[in-house]
Amino acid sequence: MIKSFQRLGIIIGAITLLSSCQTYKVSLTYNPPSLGQRIIKGEPLIKLDKINDVRNLKGAEIGSIKNEFGIPIKSIYAKQPVSEITKTAFSHALKSRNLLSEKDAKYLLQADILQFECTQFSAQNAECRIRVHLYQAKTGRLIFSQYYYSTKTKVSPNVSYWSKVDEIASVASEALQDVVDRAVDDNRIRQIIK
Repeated sequence: MIKSFQRLGIIIGAITLLSSCQTYKVSLTYNPPSLGQRIIKGEPLIKLDKINDVRNLKGAEIGSIKNEFGIPIKSIYAKQPVSEITKTAFSHALKSRNLLSEKDAKYLLQADILQFECTQFSAQNAECRIRVHLYQAKTGRLIFSQYYYSTKTKVSPNVSYWSKVDEIASVASEALQDVVDRAVDDNRIRQIIK
């Protein structure tokens, strides 16, 4: 009888240990295009306005790493709220293309973060979906609205408990960068602001 209680205690302890979820804070980055990359520069006509986080995840939460049974073992949070990180990414993207205007802008750019999350089970996955709105600054009239989506996947030899949170954060940064760059480089926006 005592041995069966010991076994039960060991099993419960192992399950508790294996299912406990640790929290990690990671940095997400946006890298402006380098000199060798081809980008189209413009005139500083766009002011960055509100970036709204309307995801199911809140604040700085971006995802988790799961064990073999699909149980989250590492929760991943950004060091800042996702809305601030996204606003910084758009700011760098617009500035690197000479589109960012601090004052006297003709257009206001707003965005809704609909999805931004990363997970790792057997591979590292990150998804980013942002709706971008462009308004005339003087009238406040909406003149352009579009969804942008990116998914990035990376196979990693480090799975489950050996997963590295910095690796999955890098995949998440790539997804965010792809969406921001595609939005800022969209030919439809460039035609409107000519």
